[in-house]
Parts: sequence; structure tokens; C-alpha cells
Amino acid sequence: MNRIARSFTAATLALGLALGGVTASATPARANNNDEVVAIIGGLIALYAIGQAIQNNNRNATPPRQSGHRPPQGHQPHQPHRPQALIAPARCFIEGQDRNGYYRGYVRRCMQNNVARPALLPDQCLHRVETFNGPRMIYAGRCLAQNGWQREAGFRP
Repeated sequence: MNRIARSFTAATLALGLALGGVTASATPARANNNDEVVAIIGGLIALYAIGQAIQNNNRNATPPRQSGHRPPQGHQPHQPHRPQALIAPARCFIEGQDRNGYYRGYVRRCMQNNVARPALLPDQCLHRVETFNGPRMIYAGRCLAQNGWQREAGFRP
């Protein structure tokens, strides 16, 4: 219990006892039934107030701190942090062969339209490839990885 709650509980208990003592001493020997009912109701109110003070104190009490280190919420231990801005969407990935050889990468227009922060796409990773649908500019997958980009989770080319 904190200090204020203890003081409040003690004051309430003292007030209840004082009121009970006053009612008992002020009651003449020939008291009628109304005076007894008032004394009983006053005692019940005092007990109720004490009970509420204790209940409020228990409700506001902080739980005891656990020993040991607890990682921040939302953080999984032993997993690298992946900012959403550097995730390459699977739907942008293409691979094929042109006259210069085999290529794998992410289509520039698709990446610029589907990543959280297209300004972070590195220009040095752009390459021109000749697909069956004509020339395309793609971001090379290895170059993106070297610049902090990662494939979308669960994606296996």
C-alpha cells in the first residue's frame, strides 16, 4: 500500500470508530428503534467506505517487477529487423535470358509503384535487359541485397 492510501484507510477507520463511539455514548438508556437503525446504517456505511478504499488501493497497485531482462514488445529475439521500406515485392521479380545472358531482378516500374519508399531504390542497381516483350529496366537482385533490400517474406525464386 502506498502512503496516501494507508493514511486514508487509517483516517476512515478512525472516523468510523469515533462515530460508532459517539452514537453509542449519546444513546440514552431508553433508546427507540429509530436511533438503533441509524447507528447500524452509519456503521455499515463506514465499513463500506473502508472496503472501497482497500479495493481501490488493490486495483491501483502496480504488479511486482520480474527479475531478468524482458525484450521490448513486438520485438522477436534473434531475428534481424526488417524495415518495411526495404522489402522488394515478389510480384515485381522477373528472370529470363537475353543476348547478354541470364538475368534476374525486379522491374523498375513495378518497384517504384509498389515499395513503401521508392526514393530509397539505388540507381546503381538499374540494368537494361531485352525481354520477349521488349527492353526493360530492372534492379539487379544482388545489388539490391548489397544495399539493404530483402526479398518479400516467403518468396523463393
